[in-house]
Amino acid sequence: MCDDSAVDSIEALPLPTGWAPSVRSAILNVLGLVRVAMMAGREFLHEAGDPLHAKIIRLETEVAMLREEMRIKDARMARVDPRRRVQDKPNV
Repeated sequence: MCDDSAVDSIEALPLPTGWAPSVRSAILNVLGLVRVAMMAGREFLHEAGDPLHAKIIRLETEVAMLREEMRIKDARMARVDPRRRVQDKPNV
């Protein structure tokens, strides 16, 4: 039940360049452990005969991750002066 796109997203995770290699490695290890634990839990639910519940949990996890991404984006945008933000051009 390996999700290849999720593995790619972890490998492409942009981390600050100023971090020490040991800190970067520790963060990536923690993220990997969390992903493995979540996949093991979903696999258990799937094998226990409740694939619908496993799918619900997977979708809830995805929604939580998207909400966190939006929170981070909104926090970053709030720090940027509105006059400095990228402005989309209207499609004509």
